[in-house]
Amino acid sequence: MFENIFKKKSASKLIETNEVDVVLRLMFEIAISDGSLDKAELEIIKKRASEGGHKDENVSKTIKRIIDETQNSVSFYPSVKEINDTYSFEEKKELLSALWSLITADSVVDAYEENLYFKIAELIKIKRSLANQIKQKNS
Repeated sequence: MFENIFKKKSASKLIETNEVDVVLRLMFEIAISDGSLDKAELEIIKKRASEGGHKDENVSKTIKRIIDETQNSVSFYPSVKEINDTYSFEEKKELLSALWSLITADSVVDAYEENLYFKIAELIKIKRSLANQIKQKNS
């Protein structure tokens, strides 16, 4: 009886069902950290949602759900935990690259966005020096 309660889902199943949503949540956190959601940032988020297997008609619903969830949450720790539990080192680097591309989408690097980028890097266990290299490579 109790074995099902404590049974963990396999990592591959978590990635399949939640990977895009986790990335979209972090992208949205970064995008709004400067106080506004720029049109260029929204387009990148929409593109990521559509690449993640969401059908065109569901992309808007997915974006709305992610926005609602992000605005109602007090922490992005669950997203970071899921990344640490399921992402490889290379996937984490690719995530940081995507986040930095989002930050530079509006051609303005806001201090809040940059600080959040480095905080996320720290939380997903990527050294600041490597996060800085990823930033420089994508600038």
